[in-house]
Amino acid sequence: MMRDMGHDEARASLEAAALDALDSPEREAVLAHAATCAECSAELSELRAAAANLALAAPAPPGGVGDGSRERIRARLLARAAADRTDEMPIATPPSATGMFRAVNALAWRRGEWLAAAASLLLVVSVAVLAALLRDRERLRDALRTQATSVAAGRASVDSLRLAIASRDSLIAGLTGRDVAVMTLTASGTRAPFARMFWDRATNRWTFVAHDMPALPSGRTYQLWLVTASAKISAGTFEPRNGDAVVRATYALPADSLKAIAVTEEPAGGVAQPTGRMVIAGGR
Repeated sequence: MMRDMGHDEARASLEAAALDALDSPEREAVLAHAATCAECSAELSELRAAAANLALAAPAPPGGVGDGSRERIRARLLARAAADRTDEMPIATPPSATGMFRAVNALAWRRGEWLAAAASLLLVVSVAVLAALLRDRERLRDALRTQATSVAAGRASVDSLRLAIASRDSLIAGLTGRDVAVMTLTASGTRAPFARMFWDRATNRWTFVAHDMPALPSGRTYQLWLVTASAKISAGTFEPRNGDAVVRATYALPADSLKAIAVTEEPAGGVAQPTGRMVIAGGR
């Protein structure tokens, strides 16, 4: 059985009734009182209208933002706004003009307080939504930066591998080409150093491969020479690693002009003409 509710108690529960936050017996008691009280009826209608406007204006939080109570309140406000379009509250017989004036003033004051509280709730939800969006954007930026770094590292690795393969293929071509002539450089003695010069006469590329070269004193280097009848041409300097070395050069020489190939020990940086001792040599 529905209980009777006094004016003061019903008026104190109007905000909750507008938000549809009362249990069924209490809500029915408040609505029953409002149906016979012009002041409470008018205030309840105003509060419901304001609640509907706030509900429609509030953004829906993205997945997980905001607690369950805020979601339920917003859902109720939206449902209440839809219901108010089809249902009308019975209006009681209006009181005297003086009583209505006092009721309107009281309603305006209470409505202002209620709107301030509702706006605060809306602000909290909006700030939470904004914070979540900012976090998502920063996570996306971090993911993009990580992906860009990974792609750049992959490209650098691929480029390095391509260069290594190109260098290997060029070296193989310089050693095994159809027009490659091979010359051997030797020296006397036990475990003496030796080398081979591969001359690709079609491209004028020279590939020198040495083994068992002695370690050099500080400030010294090995220098490779192409010897013709009229000149000694430097083909570059080198320092062996564990006795081995590879030198590549490009020189255009007539096939019959090359007389010999030699390696001398020279000051670091090399010299214009050989001055040091001969380490290995070979002729055609």
